[in-house]
Amino acid sequence: MVMELGKMVVLLALLCIASRIGVVNGKRSIPSQGKEPEVEKKLKSLNKPFIKSIKSGDGDIIDCVDIKKQPAFDHPLMKNHVIKKFPRIPRTGATSPVPPRLNSSMPFSQVWRRSGSCPAGTIPIRRVLKYHLLNASSLARYGMKNSGMVMKRGFRIHGHTFALGLENNHSVVVLHIGGSNFLGAKAYINVWNPPVEADDEYTTGQIWLKNGPVDNSDTIEVGWMVNPSVYGDRQTRLFIYWTADSGKSTGCFDLLCSGFIQMNRDVVLGGTITPMSSFHGLQSYISLEVFKDPKQDAWWLIFNTNIVIGYWPSKIFNHMQNTAGTLQWGGDVYSPRMHTGGTATGMGSSHFAFEHWSMASFIAQPRMMTTSMAYEYPKSSTVVAPEMKCYAGEIYSEGSGEEPLFYFGGPGLNMFCP
Repeated sequence: MVMELGKMVVLLALLCIASRIGVVNGKRSIPSQGKEPEVEKKLKSLNKPFIKSIKSGDGDIIDCVDIKKQPAFDHPLMKNHVIKKFPRIPRTGATSPVPPRLNSSMPFSQVWRRSGSCPAGTIPIRRVLKYHLLNASSLARYGMKNSGMVMKRGFRIHGHTFALGLENNHSVVVLHIGGSNFLGAKAYINVWNPPVEADDEYTTGQIWLKNGPVDNSDTIEVGWMVNPSVYGDRQTRLFIYWTADSGKSTGCFDLLCSGFIQMNRDVVLGGTITPMSSFHGLQSYISLEVFKDPKQDAWWLIFNTNIVIGYWPSKIFNHMQNTAGTLQWGGDVYSPRMHTGGTATGMGSSHFAFEHWSMASFIAQPRMMTTSMAYEYPKSSTVVAPEMKCYAGEIYSEGSGEEPLFYFGGPGLNMFCP
């Protein structure tokens, strides 16, 4: 009895210490003592009044918000903005057929749709809850990327040297092409649920469009993500991101700030994706496209070939008002410990690229749009993998006559990494 009482005292003491340092059940969080008013104020600013709410089977609450009262219209440049109509301009190659290898794969769906739908004139927005904020590393920057120095690193490949801006504490594996004027990018992205070691880390499979100086650039990012500090769990989710200054003070994930204008009432940005790919089994994928409409001055987001989600008005950017200068396809892992001990957070499937189909994550049919408004394969692209022993990339064709897939990923920490 005395021994059991002693164990309870020790446990209570540990819980008290954990709560003071903001770590409970292995989760890093903002210490809640004295923060309640700030948290409530933040919740009020993030969550818009809704017409209908839906409790999803994955734990999310989806609010159906009047399309004209969504977060985008809080942006100072969006006053009196009239929602645009999708442009019916020809984009050669925009509706290319599904790659043969993906015909037996599993298309995307979102869990919340099993519980209901949003009425016409509204858009679905994932509600931010108190524990989401308490699990974030910063209340003020919730929904933004952790600001940090952007490093300019030189790479020499095939006899050519080029500079690439890499975000501090990030490790990427990408198919990279730059040095031109691009109006769009698209691809099929293989979907997995890799392990994320700590709550202040995340991992993605995605497409990037960029322009501007490496330390003050404009960026649009779209893909899937596992990010406990934003979403409060380790489920794989559809995400978007934008910034007009390398994430210093502008931009955010999904609709967690003003900027992106959503038009679709069937897809939740930040919503969970199902099903997941399985090793030696069926493969899940999403198709994403971002393109610039020169006449409307907007960057449009298209999902699964023909689902128009919405657009970023060009005027919120500094260097991407007309074109992008760099395109990338691949994966990204963020960790504050990336270069000071490493992380076991996986990229892609968490297996290395050389393991190929049904083991490693892939990008299929990466396409770039030039100013001719036609999509084409990025033939002069380069594989960039700065930490190859942790995360690697490879262009590989699975069969004769098949277009090669870009495989990317890895486990992070292993006997050769760091």
